[in-house]
Amino acid sequence: MFISVEGIEGCGKSTLVNGLGQYLQERSIDYVITKEPGSTSIGKILRSILLDKKQQISPLTELLLMFSDRLDHLDKVIKPSLDEGKIVITDRYIDSTYAYQGAGRGISKNIIDNLVSQTEIMLPDRTILLDISPEVGLKRASSRNELDRFESENIEFHKRLRKSFLDAAGANPDRFLTVDAEQEPYNILQSVINKLFPND
Repeated sequence: MFISVEGIEGCGKSTLVNGLGQYLQERSIDYVITKEPGSTSIGKILRSILLDKKQQISPLTELLLMFSDRLDHLDKVIKPSLDEGKIVITDRYIDSTYAYQGAGRGISKNIIDNLVSQTEIMLPDRTILLDISPEVGLKRASSRNELDRFESENIEFHKRLRKSFLDAAGANPDRFLTVDAEQEPYNILQSVINKLFPND
């Protein structure tokens, strides 16, 4: 199973991903936890560029850097792990591109669709969307460390991201599971586990 976890800044993705990993580990189920950008040696370099507030990056350049990271991520981490029969859980994936570079930066959905098609990007089996208001999410994000290049964008940018994620969830109900991310982390984890592994 290939699972992506999505949402705006401060929604609790890392906490949920780690909780799912612990759940699988306790049941001796093989899994891999990964993220975008930055899960390969090339990806780490790209991540440092993409998150650096000092960098002036055009929207299209940002989009192509994200796709470069994703293709390397697929080739070196996701596909090999799935071929080995492991569950793969990624913190961010393709829906973040439609949100951040599409809705956030204003790049046409058609351009992203064409890149997805031309590069044969595979979709996750399930996508967990942690939905939270931008005001609450950014307050959480700012409380834990210095804001990066994306977190530092204005509130309207983050509102566009949230709408993009919710629109994607509405258009793909079989793939998406949307969860209220303002709940307690334990309740979120249990809700997701019950949906992903109903027979356990």
